[in-house]
Amino acid sequence: MAANLLDCCPMNRKAFLLCAALLFASLPAVQAAGPISYREIAMLLRNGEDQQFIIKDTARRKLLQPITAEEEQTLLSLRATPALIATLRDPSTLATPEAAAAYTAHLQQEKQRVLQEQQLAEQAAARARLELQRQQEQQKAQALANPAGPAPAPAGEFAGKPLTLKFTAADGSPVDVTKLRGKVVLIDFWATWCGPCMKEMPNVLAAYAKYHAKGFEIVGISLDKNKDTMLRVTAEKGMTWPQYFDGKGWNNEVSTAFHIQSIPAMWLVNKSGIVATTEAAGNLDAAIATLLAQ
Repeated sequence: MAANLLDCCPMNRKAFLLCAALLFASLPAVQAAGPISYREIAMLLRNGEDQQFIIKDTARRKLLQPITAEEEQTLLSLRATPALIATLRDPSTLATPEAAAAYTAHLQQEKQRVLQEQQLAEQAAARARLELQRQQEQQKAQALANPAGPAPAPAGEFAGKPLTLKFTAADGSPVDVTKLRGKVVLIDFWATWCGPCMKEMPNVLAAYAKYHAKGFEIVGISLDKNKDTMLRVTAEKGMTWPQYFDGKGWNNEVSTAFHIQSIPAMWLVNKSGIVATTEAAGNLDAAIATLLAQ
């Protein structure tokens, strides 16, 4: 469940708290399995639930604890019928002390479990925010170190040149781009923590499904630090192509060698093994079609 919270909000605090609130809102569903409480009855009345249903449900599930005079007045203000009040006053409707105690303990355990899962999710979100902060600080430091402007764009250095890239993928398979001559190859620099990368991923997956049988391949260069996270995301998304992973984040050896300054960065290599473009993002489908037709 903590993983589901992370999927909802990896770095957005407001969205994270909304997810947590929704998670806590699921507790009434758990409560429905045991004795009914005054608060649940009041909630049902506020929601306009049929009172015959409430009476039958109370008789079936039993009342968690006796209704106080003050609580009874509140229920009457919510237009509780005499029949419902009589049911709540009936001693036979009250759950046994043993059942009430067991169910109260169960609710406490559920609440503790949810709190623990929320804490785990919040810790993971905090780590993601720290990674983003570190990335931003690194970019600021690079800008200060080079006040005349950013480093030369990768396109100015590598476009139009043969690409040599050879490594052992995260799954243990050998990768050698020079052996993919005759095919169009996308070199995708990305990371699971990179929002724009994941936003672009549906387009990458669509291109792979559309052009793979026609001679299109993808080689991923992951700037993640956690291998398990990277492998889980690639499996969930159906990213079946090989991935380079060294766990060094922005110090990734391949991305550093190719002077990658930001991600996502998408390079297309033509059938002759030449880097055709280092700016394929945003125009991926058309660029692949053009290179395949050559």
